[in-house]
Amino acid sequence: MARLDYESFLGGLPDAVVGVDEAFRIILWNSAAEALTGKSAPRVQGRTLKEVFAPDSSLARHLSETLRSGESRSEAEAMIEGADGRPIPVSIVTAPMAGGSGNVEAAVAVLRDLSRIRQLEEEVRRGETLATAGRMAVGLAHEIRNPLSAIRGAVQLLRKELGDEARWGEYTDVLIKEVDRVNRIIESLLDLGRPVQLRLGPLNLHQLLERVALLSEEMAASRSVRIVRRYDPSLPPILADEDGILQVFHNLVRNAIEAMPRGGRLTLTTRLSMNPLFAKVDLGTGARHLVEVQVADEGEGIPEALRGNIFDPFVTTKEHGLGLGLALCHRILEEHKGAIQVESVPGKGTTVTCFLPIAK
Repeated sequence: MARLDYESFLGGLPDAVVGVDEAFRIILWNSAAEALTGKSAPRVQGRTLKEVFAPDSSLARHLSETLRSGESRSEAEAMIEGADGRPIPVSIVTAPMAGGSGNVEAAVAVLRDLSRIRQLEEEVRRGETLATAGRMAVGLAHEIRNPLSAIRGAVQLLRKELGDEARWGEYTDVLIKEVDRVNRIIESLLDLGRPVQLRLGPLNLHQLLERVALLSEEMAASRSVRIVRRYDPSLPPILADEDGILQVFHNLVRNAIEAMPRGGRLTLTTRLSMNPLFAKVDLGTGARHLVEVQVADEGEGIPEALRGNIFDPFVTTKEHGLGLGLALCHRILEEHKGAIQVESVPGKGTTVTCFLPIAK
């Protein structure tokens, strides 16, 4: 019974735990280590450490020093190979394990995935940036709107005084259109600053996505874009504000279509989230699972220079875009206690993943 509790404890830890004996055979490998490396415990237990990790890796070096000296070792940031072959930044702490005689017979290492921590820090930074933009927008809106209203009124009077002269009419029309455009920009900025009043309720996610797809059909057809559905039919209802979530997916689907001027596939995918960072959320009434909604295109992708700031206001890849759409999506999903992530490969496309809580 004690062994079962011990194994459950190791299995429930969020950090990877790797243990080796004196011969450097792996004797401990918890579920977090499986997720981090993509290697299952039955596959690695009993094998030597150098068969799983490079002999000159930080992990192998620190475990070797701990076995030799009987002292703990640590490194604030090292790299290990992840499940997809990409390097993952981790912190490493090792500790000796003594046997009944008091001699060091094994060593254990705890690896913390720093990429998850950085993702959370990035989420906080984005939230602070959007909140600052919203406060600035609210503060400036009235100051800007008053003179704009005066300018618009004056131009309308001017057009009336000038009569039907076509040349002057062209000029006054341009002035009114530009004033209206500035007003629309201010409205978009104000959306970032206004308190979001959510009317939460259970929603069928697939019905909602089908509404968005139906409204986007004409635009997609005009650009030779085919919409592909990959829905999980067992997905439970989500807890969301219908108007807000519709706005999010309208924006994301439109962005995906516009990213493929020469056509391609727009893929809508839904599933229960297995992402260790966004698998559950506490809404104040207990933890709830999150679902993932992916909107993937086959466009040119997002330039690497913009990728880290794609949710910031006025950052856009579009020639005539304002760069407020993704910022607003981030704000709405944040109010739902959800999240949004963007992955992009130049020349291959972009995938936007939204995380939303289920209704129960």
